[in-house]
Amino acid sequence: MRTHTWLIGVLSCGLLATGGALAQHSGDIGVGRSAAGVLKYRPFDPNTTPVFDPAIGVGLFTYFPSLSSYRTDNPGFDGNFAEVPALDYYRLASGASIRLVAVADLPAPMRVQYQSQVIRFAGEFIALGSATLHRHAIFIVDATHSQFDPLRTVWAGTFLLRDVGVTAYADSAPFTIRIATVECDSGDVNGDGSVDFDDIDPFVEALSAPASVSAQQRCAADCNRDGYVTFDDIDVFVALLGGTGD
Repeated sequence: MRTHTWLIGVLSCGLLATGGALAQHSGDIGVGRSAAGVLKYRPFDPNTTPVFDPAIGVGLFTYFPSLSSYRTDNPGFDGNFAEVPALDYYRLASGASIRLVAVADLPAPMRVQYQSQVIRFAGEFIALGSATLHRHAIFIVDATHSQFDPLRTVWAGTFLLRDVGVTAYADSAPFTIRIATVECDSGDVNGDGSVDFDDIDPFVEALSAPASVSAQQRCAADCNRDGYVTFDDIDVFVALLGGTGD
């Protein structure tokens, strides 16, 4: 699969502390429901880049030296997306109260924070708000954490949406948010803008000696987006090389 990335804007320290971004934009995740009353998420626009999608969407961290951490407030969550009946996607009704809930523990150096609410472990949550919600939590990876691995280029958490309001919608399907420490395109290990036979030797080098290559090369060679370059990336790389990836 071809992995798309998006750049975040310059974040102020105040924004990082509060998660106070307000404008709806293409990095946001729509929060809605199906006709049967099951919570759903969807990209802002599946035909443009950047786009949130659990399969191919990879966000981008910014490193803040003064905070010794990687941070981003994208993707945000928005309840105001237009209804799309063809996708069985409808707006939430008044009375909804939506949470972002961790399905599994996050990697130890990673957390999601909104004001005093923090997600680190399975079952922890952040309140996203009511039917007209628009909230940007902060995704953080602490570079000073004892389990921080500088060779890892993609950090991920799996979440679901839960309604604790009077509308009592059913939980959404789980979805994974992946965020990279560097910008890269999956499979383009030599960074020339295309995936071709010139990427084979750099891919093999990243696989056999990841510490010897750049972070961008490790990121591009991590074709299955699990954070590391392993044998599990080979089949995905071959598919990209053959032009069958996305």
